[in-house]
Amino acid sequence: MINRLKIYFLSMMYLFLWAASSQGGYQVILIPRISITPEYVDNLFSSHDNEAYDYITVISPGITAQITEKTRGATLSYDLGYSCYDSFPQFNTLRHNAQFSGWVEFSKHTRLDFQNAFILTEESVTKIEESPDETETPLAEPEKHVAEKETVRKSLEHHYTYDAIIAFTHQFGESDALSMKYAYSILENEDPTIEDKISHTPSVDVTYWFIPRQLSMEGGVSYTRDEFSDTYESPGYWEESINPILGLNYWFIPDRFGVQTGVSYTTGEYSNRSDGLNHWYKSTNPSVSLTYRPKFYQLELEAGLSCKRGRFSDPSDDFDNWSGNVGVSKQFTKKLGGFVKYSHSVMDFKGNGENYTIHDPSVGITYTPDEGVPVSLSIGYFFRNRQVSENESAISLNGDIGKTWTISRYGSVSFKTSSGYDEDYLGAEKMGFGIYYDAGFTGKYVFSKELSGDVYGSYRRDKYDDLETTRDDETRELGSGLVFQKKWFTVRVDYSYRTVNSTLSENDYEENRIRWQVSLAPFRPIRIFQ
Repeated sequence: MINRLKIYFLSMMYLFLWAASSQGGYQVILIPRISITPEYVDNLFSSHDNEAYDYITVISPGITAQITEKTRGATLSYDLGYSCYDSFPQFNTLRHNAQFSGWVEFSKHTRLDFQNAFILTEESVTKIEESPDETETPLAEPEKHVAEKETVRKSLEHHYTYDAIIAFTHQFGESDALSMKYAYSILENEDPTIEDKISHTPSVDVTYWFIPRQLSMEGGVSYTRDEFSDTYESPGYWEESINPILGLNYWFIPDRFGVQTGVSYTTGEYSNRSDGLNHWYKSTNPSVSLTYRPKFYQLELEAGLSCKRGRFSDPSDDFDNWSGNVGVSKQFTKKLGGFVKYSHSVMDFKGNGENYTIHDPSVGITYTPDEGVPVSLSIGYFFRNRQVSENESAISLNGDIGKTWTISRYGSVSFKTSSGYDEDYLGAEKMGFGIYYDAGFTGKYVFSKELSGDVYGSYRRDKYDDLETTRDDETRELGSGLVFQKKWFTVRVDYSYRTVNSTLSENDYEENRIRWQVSLAPFRPIRIFQ
């Protein structure tokens, strides 16, 4: 791991220095820093029945360097930490956190972006962090729910993660664009009981309008390969899939009445850990939808129909999944709108599996503040009618809050929420039908010029009843912090409470953390002009 860190860090330094010396007219910003962080944790190993507390002190110097020029820029950030455990000194070790990102504009319509991050640590859980930057970048991906398939990390052995994304975008018309992206990630553990993972995901997407505002085509293809290592408990395995997508949109009346058609195809192969054999799966998903916006009443009518067909090397897993939806939305004022929607799906298994039907009505509102960032909130109730087993239902609440709300001159609050159901029937670790809840909030308040505070909370639940062993995991977290800042000097005190309840009892744990951090950094960045 250390050798890989050296190679990574030297490579990033070389690229950064090369960018600085390649041409004049650039600006360099330097932000050196150092921090001392004492921390108390009452459940060091995230254990349910063997709780152990410890006091940990971390000394961490670091620096952020940024180079910008008219058509390019790069940012390099590196923090070196030494963690010192009071009761368990055998875990004393170095931590490394390095990030390198940048962009190049070849022309007004052509751009290259890249991001990569390397983290080497022994920490067993995610530490308290301030709210992430909400600024969107060309590399940002839309959020979507993903079931947590990994178990709770309980060891304090070294592990490192490396994530890299490079994206090329080119706009060759008013609404025509081409984008190419490659994502690569590594997880490697010194603990032999935890599996390592390597992932590759290249993709290409294109949008082209044959007739402006009337006829367009959208297409793309992505490839994913995941490789998992052996552990004491299970053999390693791999999985790869290819997913081409093609869609055609035609507006009979531009921006008022149109039809959108599409088809996606997924083919995958994986090695099964239970029998050691390779298996394959294929899925075809054609869809069609209509949009109509009449001139009167500021209405919008939508309707759609799709069918996903899954075929497998084992025919007993084959299925057809039909789904349709219809919705009406209305703009009441320039800023406020509302909508009503109904979705209906039918799952038809050709071999094993219990057929079911889902009814999913919902109602919601949309609001567009003066900043132009729309937000929406909807509530629904879905009902799964199963052929044999007991039916199930749940309330769904979804909020797409794309901004931080200012409640006064000194305070702000942001929140997010999503809930609903998953249908995961493809791949090596298919989970089947599941219900999920995911919610969180963050509040900040400035008490004075030097003193500010924040509070946050989150809740997540994943429930999958169709597995051989029911999966039901629940995670709650609540925390708060105070920050005192006086020019170069910053003091931050944090407290967090986290609890995990799982059907796998070995994953249950409850934890309290208190952290003090004293840091020194320039009040203003050091600027160098060339």
